[in-house]
Amino acid sequence: MPYLVLARKWRPQTFEEVVGQRHITQTLQNAISQKRVAHAFLFTGARGVGKTSTARILAKALNCETGPHTNPCNHCNICKEITHGTSMDVIEIDGASNRGIDEIRELRENVRYTPAKSRHKIYIIDEVHMLTREAFNALLKTLEEPPPHIIFIFATTEPHKIPATILSRCQRYDFKRIPLKEVIESLKRIVEREKIQVNPRGLLSIAQESEGSMRDAQSLLDQVISYAGENIRDEDISEVLGLIDWKVLNDTIEAIASNDIERCMEIVEQVYHFGYDLQYFCRELLQYFRNLILIKVSQRPEGLMELSEEELEIHKKQAEKFQFEQLNHLFSLLLKGEQEIAQSTFPRTMLEMTLIRMATLQPILPIDEMIKKLEALENKELSKGWKEKKISSPSGKVVSPADSEKNREAKESLPKNSEELDKRETDEKKGDLKNFQKESALDESSAKILEEKWRGLIDFTRAKNPILGSFLALGNLVHLTDEKIEIGFDENSFHHERMLERENRSQLESACQEYLKRKMKVVISSLKQEIGTKGRVMFGGEEGARDEQERKSEKEEGGNPLIQEALALFNGKIVGG
Repeated sequence: MPYLVLARKWRPQTFEEVVGQRHITQTLQNAISQKRVAHAFLFTGARGVGKTSTARILAKALNCETGPHTNPCNHCNICKEITHGTSMDVIEIDGASNRGIDEIRELRENVRYTPAKSRHKIYIIDEVHMLTREAFNALLKTLEEPPPHIIFIFATTEPHKIPATILSRCQRYDFKRIPLKEVIESLKRIVEREKIQVNPRGLLSIAQESEGSMRDAQSLLDQVISYAGENIRDEDISEVLGLIDWKVLNDTIEAIASNDIERCMEIVEQVYHFGYDLQYFCRELLQYFRNLILIKVSQRPEGLMELSEEELEIHKKQAEKFQFEQLNHLFSLLLKGEQEIAQSTFPRTMLEMTLIRMATLQPILPIDEMIKKLEALENKELSKGWKEKKISSPSGKVVSPADSEKNREAKESLPKNSEELDKRETDEKKGDLKNFQKESALDESSAKILEEKWRGLIDFTRAKNPILGSFLALGNLVHLTDEKIEIGFDENSFHHERMLERENRSQLESACQEYLKRKMKVVISSLKQEIGTKGRVMFGGEEGARDEQERKSEKEEGGNPLIQEALALFNGKIVGG
């Protein structure tokens, strides 16, 4: 007997042997037992999930010599003929090569004739979506009212291409991708009967590569057996199927977590040396990061990932090394890098640069935490009076803050009436703070109303979309009229770029219209980087800027101390001003 590939040798012959489609096989068995079998079926689903096999089992169950039964006997002549594809009453047609109106007209003529030996004449049309529009139209009447001995079974991977007039005349059954565990169990039964030695990790790799298709899994196993024989190692599977070794992905994650740039370069060298496709490597690494993110956000991540127990534990330990925001940022960097690799004439270099960016990425503070820290700095600034004033000596000479030690010594050498001088200096500082507050605030009667509206808009937006609301809290209300609201953000800032995105602007416009109860146009503008303007209302040419004298004073004194503290806190730098 000629050799049969595993996909044909181990093809299911009863409804119970169909893997992962119990919701369909149970319904068909009930229909047979209750004598409620329809005259037309449509089986849809991905490749290799059991559509054609189920159609053949249904044909055997209906035409079995001792039947109809909920399962065929597989021993009578009719069952054997259907199994071997030689039955005159079960006709299998390839829709891709018999797609024209002439073939359908011939089929329509043949349905008039009664079956040669069986109860039913059954037409199984595979890839039925390939039929032309004229062919479908020619089939309509026959499909709706066929002779009582005719049953149609259509199979397709693309049901959206089938006309609605055909869909409405069929009972539709959607076949699902086969779960990973069931694919592994089926492969395990096959290798036991074939007396093949392969460890569970190898079966997992084959099942993962099959993407829920049992036929693909059996074909891959067949290919590996042809290469490695009866004793299959994990290395054999990786070599034959061109898979990225799981250890390489694991080492890459560890290198990124420890900021080990040199190790990242060694991994790129290894991947390139073994001839792996660099895009495929990026996709596998993206899948790895996806699993880490799911572990962070899900209470039961094992149900969302196709991993062994050992791998799941390793993933959980690695996820503890990252914050969620950091994983999210790393995923975005890698996704962008994968696109650059696909378009670049130097893919290896682009992969190296991508991994370097990822390995040097600093831990990211959550937006809410950043806002809290900025608000704390702002409150600290207002309480201390961050604007440093030049101190005048008793002789009238101007003394800079750098000479504060000398000032302190001079005070110590003053007579007892220096207490009055200290009191006077304290009063002067309080006066300076009051003057500063008067200069930086709008008229209280009008500003209070706008301030309440602005704060209310931020709270309303946060309730609807927390991320968008957090971005909005970092902006400034520049101008507000009955038809337009202008919101300013620091120039070249991350949140300014995000708010310019079409989706975020559209959501913000909807929130503004819903909160203000009128149609509003949202304008996003850029402001020069400033401190202490958060929550302020600004108009026209003001743009919340300080006067020229303050800018000169700030430059002379080495910069605003709050700016320096914020830069140190967030590891930032000034790119414009």
